[in-house]
Amino acid sequence: MTVLPRPAPLEDLLAQASARLASTLPLLGGPSLRPEFPVLGDPGTLVSSLTSSAEAGPGALCFAVKPNFLREAVDRGAAAVVVTPELAGRAAGQAPGAASAPGPALAVCPEPRLLFGVILGIAGDAVTPKWAPASPFYKDEASCEIDPGVVFGPGCYIGAGVRIGPGGRIGPGVFVDDGVSMGRDCLIHPGVVLRFGTRLGDRCQIHANAVIGDDGFGYNQIPYPPGGRLIHYKNPHLGGVLIGDDVEIGSLAAIDRGLVSDTVVGRGTKIDNLVQIGHNCQIGNDCVVVAQAGAAGHSRVGDRAFVLGQAGLSHGAAVGEDAVIAGQSGVLGTIPPGGNVWTGTPAKPQGEEYRSQVMLKNDLPKWRQFLRLFLKGRGLDEIRREMGGGEAPSKK
Repeated sequence: MTVLPRPAPLEDLLAQASARLASTLPLLGGPSLRPEFPVLGDPGTLVSSLTSSAEAGPGALCFAVKPNFLREAVDRGAAAVVVTPELAGRAAGQAPGAASAPGPALAVCPEPRLLFGVILGIAGDAVTPKWAPASPFYKDEASCEIDPGVVFGPGCYIGAGVRIGPGGRIGPGVFVDDGVSMGRDCLIHPGVVLRFGTRLGDRCQIHANAVIGDDGFGYNQIPYPPGGRLIHYKNPHLGGVLIGDDVEIGSLAAIDRGLVSDTVVGRGTKIDNLVQIGHNCQIGNDCVVVAQAGAAGHSRVGDRAFVLGQAGLSHGAAVGEDAVIAGQSGVLGTIPPGGNVWTGTPAKPQGEEYRSQVMLKNDLPKWRQFLRLFLKGRGLDEIRREMGGGEAPSKK
């Protein structure tokens, strides 16, 4: 539950959400529009907290995308619920847009999660703790270009030749190496490390203790049999990391710099906690890479692709545009573009992989029994009887 600093009329929250969407969507490459959110019931309903439907109570605003969630919110006495037009019509017993509706006030939006998330962001501006501003330690302040409005938390280190654009917020204990640059309105959370050669676009957000631009993992193997050794001779990595606009990188993520050219993360991509991106990887625009996924060096991910939790890309693997790599899958080669789901190791189309799993579980034991009996010289009729009255392995 998030408690608002003071109760606010529902119509005011909706107006603020509309204004925020109108101002941020164009920055994200979306349409320039100011959406309207009609209300069934009293638009002046006071909202004092933001909750899930399971925690709803008097004064609460929540959202519902299914009838059971709406019923739960109503039963718990929620003050207001963000719902789809279909749910609003069903709840009111009449077409959406009617003057009144029983129960809580219903704010109507085709995407309730989106509207609720925008309102959460508005509330977060008021309730999120602010860092105590402090002066950073500069290696060479005269060589830096830092907008005067940038706010630093305590204990920041700023290297030589650093550039930080307007609106930057740099959390406590952040290390910014020589030559690092950031665009406008970047938010860097506590403990982040930005190594040399790292360049951030506008409105990037990097969460606590992520490491961007550290050395890539690359070695040459030199066998030395007389000493019983296999020597791993390190390749220094002197490339950089290029992060596009509106990228968000989760806590404890690691993105390695390239060998001589850059590792690249495209505009609008979202990277979860504990993700590893290897040296010289190319991650496209508007991708999603989920927790504990890993991309080995020189792998590529096309625009709008999803790489889900604990999935792995081998060295030089490629994922095409719009593809979805299911959790714990392994990409060993090239995945073609298209909105298909790929799963398993090596990753295959989901339907094909599921058929393989069914065959392994259901049919392979029957084939094994059939072969064992056949090698013993049993006839087909006898095999059928011993396998349970005609139960034969599938020929698919």
